[in-house]
Amino acid sequence: MTDYYKTLGLPKGASPDEIKKAYRKLAVKYHPDKNAGDEEAAAKFKEVSEAYGVLSDPNKRQMYDTYGSDALKGAGMGASGAGFSSMEEALRTFMGAFGNASSSGNSFFDSFFGQNVHETARYAQQGVSKEAQLSIDFEDAAKGIEREIAITNYVQCSKCHGSGARSTQDIKNCSTCHGTGHLHQTRGFFSMSSTCPHCHGSGRVISSPCHECHGVGKIKQKQQIKVPIPAGIEDGMRLKMTGYGDAGDGGGPRGDLYVYIRVKSHDIFKREGDNLIINLPISLSEAALGCKKDLPRLLSTKPVRLTVPSGTQTGKVLRVKGEGLKNVHGHGRGDLLIHVQVETPVNLSSEQKVLLEQFQETESSHNSPQRKSFLDKIKTLF
Repeated sequence: MTDYYKTLGLPKGASPDEIKKAYRKLAVKYHPDKNAGDEEAAAKFKEVSEAYGVLSDPNKRQMYDTYGSDALKGAGMGASGAGFSSMEEALRTFMGAFGNASSSGNSFFDSFFGQNVHETARYAQQGVSKEAQLSIDFEDAAKGIEREIAITNYVQCSKCHGSGARSTQDIKNCSTCHGTGHLHQTRGFFSMSSTCPHCHGSGRVISSPCHECHGVGKIKQKQQIKVPIPAGIEDGMRLKMTGYGDAGDGGGPRGDLYVYIRVKSHDIFKREGDNLIINLPISLSEAALGCKKDLPRLLSTKPVRLTVPSGTQTGKVLRVKGEGLKNVHGHGRGDLLIHVQVETPVNLSSEQKVLLEQFQETESSHNSPQRKSFLDKIKTLF
């Protein structure tokens, strides 16, 4: 008498999950694809398949546990039957043990043999998404704005409501595929499925097409779209306008519209994240003595009062809190960063030269600490 439990390496009280796991392990080990030309492996694969075919079926397992394997031979469960009524059943069991599923939710076996259980959903397709580019001023990006753009889309034909036919009576099931959208061919053990060439997979044909759309179900139409641009948007960002693309097919939803934003540069301000940058040139005397400066605001005529401390060096960055850009996601506001550039005077008059020479004679090392530090480092190299 054949011991199916021993074949799978299991005790008699093994659970269905344990049976499935044991079969999976052995099926992979002895599968003919991994052991081409190995008759012993082929025989083993046949044995474990037969064992799984019995122990995975509650009724057959109960009969086997009560009366043994001989009781199943009358039901076509002998060694020659391998526990399955056909090669397709054996393959279905083998693939099912792995729990494979296609992206559509069907088993691997069903997808392989073209047995799609979601036939109606297969024809509904979302429309094509579109892209557009919109250029805005730096100030508009800072405050936010609504702009209007023109796009040309495929929209549902109002005459036939997207059916493509003059009337509902003009829509017939495809006689080639009988409305399934695909054709089946059997070759040996395998059933092959292909898209119907007559209806191109739709499963239907139109005997009298709509005069407006000529059977397409969609027509081209120019539309004006209002695009809300949020404050703080950055150059290169993309806005998604859901449902503003082409109309779908077979009742599918419309595609989307993606608007790419290009922000023009500004004469004074630059952007760094949510911060605004200004390069501020000041004179030598202003840097040495300190000064006050009125700086422009981006979105206001009221200036920002800035105090430049005495002894300010080129490259010094002064910060004004909260005078930057709004964060596009609503996370606060950036700052205004002032990059100071001390400008060396040029085109000096005779009087200015005399004054500078007199000042130079009064200079000492404590007036230029950075220069003194640099000179001290140089001395160590000689």
